[in-house]
This record gives sequence, C-alpha cells and structure tokens, in this order.
Amino acid sequence: MENGLQQFLLQLQQVDPAMEDLARSELFKPAPRSLSLEESTRLSYQRAKAFANAYGLTLKDVLYITPKFWKLHREPLLTLDGGAFTLLSIQCNLFVGTLAPFALKRPELQRILQSALDFDISAQFMLTEVNHGLDARNIQTTATILPDGDIDLHTPSPNDAKVMPPTTPRGGIPVVAIVMARLVSGDKDSGIRPFLVQLGNGKEMCKGIMSKALPPRTGAHPVDHALTYFDHVRLPKSALLGSVEGTEDKREEFLSSIHRVAVGTLFLSGCVIPSLKLAAYNAACFSQNRLVSGQDGTPMAVIDFRTQHMPILHAIAQYSVLEAFLVSAAIAFREQSVDPRVRHGIATAFKAIALGHFSKSITAMNERCGWHGHYEHNQLLQMELEMRGASTAEGDIRVLAIRLASELLLGRYQMPPPNDSTSPIARHEASLFSEARDLLQQGAKGIHRSERFNRDILPLALPLVEAIGHRMAYEAAIDANVDPSLLNLYESVVLKEDSAWYVEQGGLSREIQREMEAQAVDVLLPRMNDLLRASGVQPYSNAPMTSKMLWNDFVSGLEVFSGDAPSDLFP
Repeated sequence: MENGLQQFLLQLQQVDPAMEDLARSELFKPAPRSLSLEESTRLSYQRAKAFANAYGLTLKDVLYITPKFWKLHREPLLTLDGGAFTLLSIQCNLFVGTLAPFALKRPELQRILQSALDFDISAQFMLTEVNHGLDARNIQTTATILPDGDIDLHTPSPNDAKVMPPTTPRGGIPVVAIVMARLVSGDKDSGIRPFLVQLGNGKEMCKGIMSKALPPRTGAHPVDHALTYFDHVRLPKSALLGSVEGTEDKREEFLSSIHRVAVGTLFLSGCVIPSLKLAAYNAACFSQNRLVSGQDGTPMAVIDFRTQHMPILHAIAQYSVLEAFLVSAAIAFREQSVDPRVRHGIATAFKAIALGHFSKSITAMNERCGWHGHYEHNQLLQMELEMRGASTAEGDIRVLAIRLASELLLGRYQMPPPNDSTSPIARHEASLFSEARDLLQQGAKGIHRSERFNRDILPLALPLVEAIGHRMAYEAAIDANVDPSLLNLYESVVLKEDSAWYVEQGGLSREIQREMEAQAVDVLLPRMNDLLRASGVQPYSNAPMTSKMLWNDFVSGLEVFSGDAPSDLFP
C-alpha cells in the first residue's frame, strides 16, 4: 500500500512529454562552438523562456511550494543548460516568491509577476554585496527617503556593489529586480527592506545604474553575472515593498524578507538528482561500448570490471535515496507548524549530503571515461562545473553547516529525531554530536565565539550536518519504500564516509564493510540497465561517447586540417 510520501515521490518521477519534446528541439541541441559570449548568453535566456513556458509554473505553485514547484528542480532538462536553469530558478523562486506576498495588497504587481513567470522580463533578486555575503544583514546599499517622498537608491562605495545577479542587457529583455537596501528616513536607519527597481530595457541600463559583467565561469553555460552599482537612482515611493514604518523586530523583518533564500537552499540542491542520473547514464553507456581484450583475447566491455560499474551503481543508489529525501524535506518545508529554523536545518542537511554525494560520484564516474571525460561535450565535466555554483548559491554550504551545528550544540532547537535510534547510521549521528558536545564543554567552555570553538568545533560542523542528512535520507527512503537493494548499497556508501567510527564504535570491521558493499553491488549489477532506463534521462543525453551514431556525428563536425606539404624530416 502506498503512503503519502511514496505517492508524492511517484508524482515527482512522472515523465513530462513537453520537457522531452523541448530536449529534442533545435533550441536545446548542443550550441555551435563558434557562438560568441554574447550569443551564448542570449541562447541561455531563450532556453530559460522556453523552459518556463513549456513547464507552466503558476503563482500558486511558487507561493505555496506545490509538488509542481518541487519537480521543476529535478527536471532532467536543466542538465542541458545550467545557465538557463540558473536564470529560471532566480526568477521563479527568489523574485516571484518574494514579490508575491506583497501583491496580495497591491494588485498592480500582478502584471509584473505574470511577466516574470512567462519570462517576458528578466527578474532578479539582489541581496549580497562584494563585501557582504552570508553577513548580508550588514549590507550598505542605501535607500533614502527624500523630502517629497521619493527614494534615493545609492551604492556608497565600490565594495558595496551588488554581486552575482545577472543584470546586463545581454539577455535582450527588460531587467527588473528586487533590491535589498538599508532604508534611511531622516537620521533613522529603518533596517533592510526590499525595493522593486527596473534596471534596464533589454538594450541599455536605466539612468544611474551601471552593470559590470563578470567573466564567464569556467566550463559552465554562460550567464551574465555582474557587479551592479546605483548612483543616486531616484525611485517612486511605490518602489518600497511594505510600509515605511516596518516592524519593531528588525532581525525578524529582515529574515522574513529573504525567506525564499531558504527555499532555494533546499530545492536548488535538488538539481543534483537529474545531474547524477544523466552522469550515471552516460558513464554506463560509454563503459558498455568501450571494449578491451579479455584474458582469452576475446573483446569484453569495461563495464564488467568492478572498478567501472561500482561508481555507477553508487550514483544510482544515491539519487534514488536523495529523491525520497527531497520529497520528505519538501513536505516538512510546507508545514507551517515546524519551527522555521528546523525547516532551514533540514534544507541545509539535504544540501550538504546532496553536494557531497555529487562531488564524489561525478568525479569517480568521469575518471572512468578516460580522455573523453576531459571534454564538456560529454556532459559530465560540464555538469560538475555547473554544480559548483550550487555550493555557494543560496548560502555557502560550509558556513550554513557551521551555523546549524553551532545552534544545535548550543541547544537552541533540535532536528527531527530518528525513527530508529538503534540503526548504525542513527547511532553514528548521535555519537558525533556527543563527542562535539564534550569538546564544547571541555575546551570551549560552552562559548561559541572562542578560539577553542574555532579550533575544535568548526572543523566538525560539516561532518555533523552530513551525519544528520545521511540519517534523514536513509529514513525517508525507507518510508518511501525505496528498493531495499538500493538502500543496502546506499548504507554501505554512507559507512565509507566515516569507516573508522564504524570500526571503532559500530562493531563493523573493514572486512564486514567491504563485504556489505560487495553483496549490495552483486545484487544490483544484473538490474543496472533497467535502473538506468527507469531514470528517464535518455532523451537528455547527447554525449558523443555514449553511442557510435553520436560519435560519428561529432567527428563529422570537427574542424579539418589537411594539405599537400612535403615531408622534409629526413634529407
């Protein structure tokens, strides 16, 4: 019998024919290498618009974080252009999600929201500055109320420039942004508030606004990330979202205004799932087609080697469990009775293990592809480089982990307890926290801003958060009735993350751990092709190394050099 979690998971895994059609369209075919940076950037904007229009996300989906919103972040189409999906994610989550609550009292904002959902405008969210990232409460951009009620938006110094949001005219469509700035009324600092600002018309920037395009990120699809400066830009008083007075609690007001960042922490990390699926599919296809001579001289596929198929099966187990965890976390995220700090903690735990699994698995699989893995046209390397941006987007994972681990160790709140406290993974989590609490009391004397805390506790933060994530992921997969064989392999992968603890305190010798993994792989290997087909990513694979047809097409498009030069190497 299916439970609620399993039903949501099945819904998430349903194939969308519109997405497959788009993947096969001319627009999403690999771009010619001859395209200029400007042309490549414009192409990412065109793909983002096509993605948005085909997917059909509604205001309700964004506002209430519906399953359709969840599914957007694990659509395999995003693997074909990480730049396009970056634009779409900013637009739908950060911009629309932040502006929508204000539109309930200001109906004139509905038109702007719909334009953003339709991708008729480029809609950005501008919070961080060159000198202020995770300490964004200290941003210096000012919005000063003038005597006539208008607002003066200004960047006080070059180090206060807004950093990263794509704001240049390269996209060819008008650019609008929610700009977070410090509201100044007279001599009073009224806290950080959101302002709705038009930055450009798609051809040039608006008066007083300057955008300096950052260089493209290595290996990633180009997005016009930029530094943006405001030189006493005059705004109407209606640009302020919310009232001038604000609330007494400035910290809570600030956190409320950036609440969609936490949503992005969770769901943007969900991009790991389709990326792992496509990487596993491409690596498997290559490994099945790559032949070597066996002991008797007959050809054999390299997929038969344990060192070749094991990383692929690891990835299959990881994305299967992560899908269940994403659904479980999304359900908790929608539950308003859950402490917001706990919701953000769950998002941080998901992000920590999703990025950790991806980083290890994508490298392992790419290395098994030999020289093919060095080229972005085979997709694995490009996905790896694209995903590196996710580790800092919506919060650098190491800093988020430090914050979460510190607050848990100080007893400010608690994460959801384990369903089975006797399981090896749950015992590992409890043990790590017990050790950290002892260190906190003995060395740092319970003071979290001491040198001993910096020395002893901070290095433990990410492993502590990963331990929470591994346990929650494993339990979510059990609740979702994920195949026990996949769960067994996932468990063996997690044990290897801290093998020494399981030897020292878990009663599992290195030999037992190796055998657990070997038996899980033995069971899954005959089913590997079926599992890969079930992932549904074949329409999104265009790597030349995966088939003879794609390889021949690739070779036929290479630049050719030939001639009639005489050979004069020998006299």
